[in-house]
Amino acid sequence: MHILKALQLSVFSAVLCLPLTGCKDTAGTAELKDYQQRLNRVLALNSPAAKPEPSPAFPAKSALQQPLPELRIDLLDAFATRSCGLDMLIAERNSSMGKVFTASKRLNYELRFLASLQNCLQQSWPEPLKGQLTEIYQQKQQSISIALDNMLQTDDTLRKRWLAASQGVIAGTNKGFEESLGALQQLLDLKQAIARQDWYSASQIDPEQALATLYRSAFLSELQFSLRYANSWFAAVNPALLKIDPASLCQRGPSEQLTILSTVFRKYFIGEVQAYLAELNRYQQQSWPLMLELYQDSQMLPVLTERYVSQAEQLQQQLLQHVAWYQRLNQLCPVGLTG
Repeated sequence: MHILKALQLSVFSAVLCLPLTGCKDTAGTAELKDYQQRLNRVLALNSPAAKPEPSPAFPAKSALQQPLPELRIDLLDAFATRSCGLDMLIAERNSSMGKVFTASKRLNYELRFLASLQNCLQQSWPEPLKGQLTEIYQQKQQSISIALDNMLQTDDTLRKRWLAASQGVIAGTNKGFEESLGALQQLLDLKQAIARQDWYSASQIDPEQALATLYRSAFLSELQFSLRYANSWFAAVNPALLKIDPASLCQRGPSEQLTILSTVFRKYFIGEVQAYLAELNRYQQQSWPLMLELYQDSQMLPVLTERYVSQAEQLQQQLLQHVAWYQRLNQLCPVGLTG
């Protein structure tokens, strides 16, 4: 198998950039820096430290929050509908807690109300109550997408999770990844149930559970940091490396420099850096499709796309440039980079 061909990684995700000052090196970022230092020494390079550029900010919550229509049912009518639970839901909304619902709690409330109201409409009601209930049901159906958008775009936990952490994913561990993926899938299941107008199934999915998982696990934020850092790292390393003509390293045949460079490539680039980038690629490939479908047609999507896709394209290009230099070296010099 040709080792260099194995380095053709899939497109990575772009990530939000935060200043790196004060950030700790973790397994992954530390390995990138170690490989860079070794490359600098063996080739007498002076490539600078990685410095990610700022990513575009998300729209402000105030610009994304949409008002939900307040629908009222006469108290006597509400009492008359107690057999299907509407009176309890109305009381919940009018309570002190109900008046300050978070976006996620309000979404869950609206779904429970729709499920109960749908059940109510299966019963026989006198006019004008039946007409009133039907009208409210139709209005609630039309506004439920607003409640969903409000949660996805303004919830503090979600907005925080789409910010990069202060450190990256630790190489060789996926702690929190499966849990985070499960939380995204749970939110997506909720969105899909709403799209099907399956109010009962949607009302049984409590978004608070998914949000609690995402609050506890910073994996997606760490993944975002790692991908962004890796991209900026290649941007720092490649220019100095690509200035060197591979042919100039073997004009006099095999040398100690080439032997050391071959070791650096095999042990540190293939064994550590490439293995780490492959992990990040796998995490991104599994998480981004869920995020994309979750935020499809959302005002948040352009920024998420910029962070996960635009950066990804640049990262892939730079990775291929880095590998291409070694491919050229392997063609011209007897360094034995195949195996």
